[in-house]
Amino acid sequence: MSLINEQALIQDAETGLRVALVAVLLGTVSVLTLVMAWGGGLLWRVVLRGRRTREAQVRAEAVAVAEQERVRIARDMHDVVAHSLAVVIAQSDGARYAAAADPAQATAALVTIGQTARAALSDVRLLLAQLRHSEGEGPQPTLADLETLYAQVRAAGVEPRVTVDPTPPGEPPASIQLAVYRILQEALTNAIRHGTGDVDVRLSWYADAVHLVVRNGVPATPRQTSAERGHGLIGMRERAQLVGGTLVAEHEGSDFVVSAALPVGPAPA
Repeated sequence: MSLINEQALIQDAETGLRVALVAVLLGTVSVLTLVMAWGGGLLWRVVLRGRRTREAQVRAEAVAVAEQERVRIARDMHDVVAHSLAVVIAQSDGARYAAAADPAQATAALVTIGQTARAALSDVRLLLAQLRHSEGEGPQPTLADLETLYAQVRAAGVEPRVTVDPTPPGEPPASIQLAVYRILQEALTNAIRHGTGDVDVRLSWYADAVHLVVRNGVPATPRQTSAERGHGLIGMRERAQLVGGTLVAEHEGSDFVVSAALPVGPAPA
């Protein structure tokens, strides 16, 4: 009888153990199911958050690109219009004074005014077309166009004394050529509008950089302060920064000096 009781107890114990193991197993499965459901929900929330972050980043990048393009076009517009108007104003003033004494000189001045205005109008139309239709950049000035720029400055009554030493060792990148042209254009425009006498221009081309210095006299009265408050100096600094260079514009005694150092290499990202 006792043996039968012992066997029954053992069977009851085994049954209880099996039930306990099944309960533990079911509990573990339930916990794992809850953990997986919570983890899946967390992962989905992370995915949704990442998607929203990516969409916000894409929108921010689109806004930044549009802003950069707007600033570029505004800078180009300023460079073209400011320089052309400075030449036109200087020529018109000279033509008015020369009309009585030398009609031929007045006629030559009017021809220069017409040529400058037509070139400026063409550049402005190109910039406006880019602004309206998001077209790619049109033809940009290069070092080969500097002689035309110097001729326009001479026609405005200011002689640019140009020194190039050393000369470019090869063909500089297009971005560097454009930066050099636009910085020179704005610096010479400021010399026409706010300076006195002729202007000294020095270009030094090295294997890894080009150094540019424009020096012109300024009147004793602070007539040039309007240029410092305007967009011209800001635009020149932006031109230099876009290609990874630096630019300083400051007074040195009775002169106003613009000096820039631009690396001859690809523009930074």
